[in-house]
Amino acid sequence: MAATLELRLTGGASNSDPDLSLGGVQSSAVVSGTAMNNLFDNVSPDEASAGDTEYRAVAVRNTGDAAATLVEIYMSTETSSPSSQIDLGSEGVDPGSPISLADESDSTNQLSGITFTHNTSASKLSLPDIPAGSECRIWLERTISASAGNTSNDEGTITVDYA
Repeated sequence: MAATLELRLTGGASNSDPDLSLGGVQSSAVVSGTAMNNLFDNVSPDEASAGDTEYRAVAVRNTGDAAATLVEIYMSTETSSPSSQIDLGSEGVDPGSPISLADESDSTNQLSGITFTHNTSASKLSLPDIPAGSECRIWLERTISASAGNTSNDEGTITVDYA
């Protein structure tokens, strides 16, 4: 069988709550459908007024029998609100001591080694090869601009390409 990649939550082996996908141990919960639409919580009026930056971590897991090569991840559909943006950064393949945040706004120095970039189909984030049975940890940084307007359903799509 070829490489097969799936996005999984983090935050503990049995975590199924996207709000708790803050790094640490990879979850068995696959991110798809509704979970991807709700990876980040709703923006409160105070967060929209002041601006806000929050984080989530997902694992790109190779469940296939062969290595995934030429792996790239990007926002194939930008967020629908002009006041929000998702940037991506990689912690690498099978991090020995994966980063774990105390809460969604806690960037402390733990993420200082992660370079966040805005990745689209024109500027994809290249990831290392992912061997069978391994994962590459991806951090997502959602930034809400100060004085953001109300958007009832802010959505975007993350895509992973590989050979």
